[in-house]
Amino acid sequence: MQLTITSDEFRMLSPATQRELLCLLTGEDTADDYSGAEEFDLPSNPSETDNTKQVISITKEQTVELLANIAVKSQQTLRMFAQAERVEIDNLIGEGKPYKDMNDLKRSFVGAVNRRLRTVVGHRGAVLFSSDRDKKRIRVLPMTASALRHVLGIESIDLVRDQGSDVPSAWSEADLDREQ
Repeated sequence: MQLTITSDEFRMLSPATQRELLCLLTGEDTADDYSGAEEFDLPSNPSETDNTKQVISITKEQTVELLANIAVKSQQTLRMFAQAERVEIDNLIGEGKPYKDMNDLKRSFVGAVNRRLRTVVGHRGAVLFSSDRDKKRIRVLPMTASALRHVLGIESIDLVRDQGSDVPSAWSEADLDREQ
């Protein structure tokens, strides 16, 4: 029997399977001490093979790259997360809202943005969004919201306060406290 595995296919295998195959190919008894893995173009970054979902923060530079290749509708929705890290699901789905139902939100926005995010950061398990316990709001991490505000040209909460302007209603008291 013959088996052909390309280097890309090999990278998709779990690290344990990769080690086991290397043992078979090299005739070694154990792959624990195998030092020739680099000959087979194994990923040097463990996150390349880690599929565990992890909510991450992104930098301003990553935000620019993320926004460059997503739909305008998704960019507009991300603007809501820049203004308030947490966004009510009811503000996103329904008649007259950006998405018609939860499936549309997940497919057209969350899934699309997360796929692009994974390309930008090089981590297959990276996700930008999490939901509150009651599943009524979706949120991004504070550093991500800050990067979005900077890149999208939205003033920070502190700057708005310093100028004596009213704070947008999208910023809750909890958001104001966190920013301080």
